[in-house]
Amino acid sequence: MTVFRSVSEVARPCAVALGNFDGVHLGHQAVIQAVLGRPGVPTVLTFDPHPREYFSGRTGFLLAPERERSSQILALGIAQIVVLPFDERLASTEAHRFVEEVLVEGLRARFVSVGWNFRFGKDRLGNTEMLQSCARAYQFDIEILAERQIEGQRVSSSAIRTALASGDVERARLLLGRSYSLEGEIGRGDQRGRLLGFPTANLQVSERKFLPGDGVYLVRAHWGSQRRWGLFNLGVRPTFGGERRTLEVHVLDWQGDLYGQSMKITLEHYLRAEKKFASVGELIEQLHRDRDQAERLIARGI
Repeated sequence: MTVFRSVSEVARPCAVALGNFDGVHLGHQAVIQAVLGRPGVPTVLTFDPHPREYFSGRTGFLLAPERERSSQILALGIAQIVVLPFDERLASTEAHRFVEEVLVEGLRARFVSVGWNFRFGKDRLGNTEMLQSCARAYQFDIEILAERQIEGQRVSSSAIRTALASGDVERARLLLGRSYSLEGEIGRGDQRGRLLGFPTANLQVSERKFLPGDGVYLVRAHWGSQRRWGLFNLGVRPTFGGERRTLEVHVLDWQGDLYGQSMKITLEHYLRAEKKFASVGELIEQLHRDRDQAERLIARGI
């Protein structure tokens, strides 16, 4: 097992990357990879739920819910992840006590890496200056990773959410270091897409997952051993009077039953906004234009 809920279960001593790491974007990756090759077992220490979820009571803004985040972190070469429950007890723990009980006594940290703006402990009073002071007192090495910028913009989870909300999947990809993905199980829909000549798979994702802006996207769909291009529609289907957001994937040049399968899609290009059409016939004509545009993008390598 490589993901633990308690510091008592891990291999020690540790080289620790500390943070929330929502999205595991390029800035997070630098913090995480800083522990590789350092004294101690390469370890990520993080939290669930995200502190913002805990304090606000809101959900639906995570770029990478816990399972997805852990998979992305382990892919970077990390040996183990400690996911501490962010609850009332942890939220009320003084910063110095967190360092003593978790980093020093629990993980026997030899090295700690954090981002430049990381804060922790009760009332978020712990910061990088305090960590540096603790490093001297408890004799572990520390590295504070500087702000990461790309094309003049700070790499942050907030910036990625802003890009995705406007359909700018290219900007999100630039900041993440990979295409943004959505994954879940395929559920039963109303079969309307099949009647239109464009059968769709209804993707059911975690309610904690951040969804991009409504519209039609060119995606890559992954399920089982299959890797296919597809069209992804996110929205309420206004032509049919819908009110609930649905996630529908039409896999190009493929036929079959996907019900019950686990699927992952990566957003490659935003095609257009969702639109209410005057008739079903107009919608079908637009779907054909969407497919033609997708095929042109695929042919030229997007």
